[in-house]
Amino acid sequence: MRPSGDLAWRPAPPAHGEAPAWPPLLVADDLLGRGVVAAFSGRSGGASGGPYQSLNLGLRVGDDLRRVLSNRRRVATVLGLAGLPWAFARQVHSARVLRVEHGWSLGQGPPEAKPPVGEGDGLVTAEPGVVLAVLTADCVPVLLADPAAGVVGAVHAGWRGLAAGAVEAGVAALAALGADPAATVGLVGPAVGGCCYEVGADVRAAVGDRYPAALATTRDGRPSLDPATAAADALALAGVGEVRVAGECTYDLDERFFSHRRDRGVTGRQAGLVALAPGLR
Repeated sequence: MRPSGDLAWRPAPPAHGEAPAWPPLLVADDLLGRGVVAAFSGRSGGASGGPYQSLNLGLRVGDDLRRVLSNRRRVATVLGLAGLPWAFARQVHSARVLRVEHGWSLGQGPPEAKPPVGEGDGLVTAEPGVVLAVLTADCVPVLLADPAAGVVGAVHAGWRGLAAGAVEAGVAALAALGADPAATVGLVGPAVGGCCYEVGADVRAAVGDRYPAALATTRDGRPSLDPATAAADALALAGVGEVRVAGECTYDLDERFFSHRRDRGVTGRQAGLVALAPGLR
């Protein structure tokens, strides 16, 4: 497992009390030279207010539509993906992975707000110029890329998805498009950590029986789970050759990330985003 230093904040890490001019994003810099844009957003550098302050990327959480689209355009601009269509799934905490094929984005709507591709929690594509996006606010965003094969994927994994094998399903769907798992890079983004994610015995067993290393305890000694560790183990078990973990807790870092649990359900969404960028290939 490679250290989190392989994911760097660009343009800079969010600072305490800072209102940056542009959204800081956690980016896999080295993949850019291999034709892949892969990044995780945080909560600063956007236009939203109230509980969604400020870079909310979720359209269905109660925020103003225009501000969310503005936030998405700001993220796309920082990543050099302005004007490209964003592909989303209607996330349902499943292990279903959807293939995004040529022509899916034709039709009405701005590129950052196309209708969902379908119901599921994973997306894969071999089409350059499509931004795959998964939305989270404690769950684990996982990005996948085999640059040589020209295939990328994104997976949303909460505890139900982890228990159902959502990450492994994402790797299998990537392989079905021609990727080699051994040549694939798996990026595990910010998620609620074992330090803060107290769960009941049933949830702990559902994930821990599959990924024992994810069993943890909170700072005050209560039974918990570490979903990012579970996702990293899932990638390794699926044969992914290179696994990188952001290692940042969404619950703990309140100025840096949205957290559904910390904010009691009224909050925004950050995203994991990956694309085969035509100009980089």
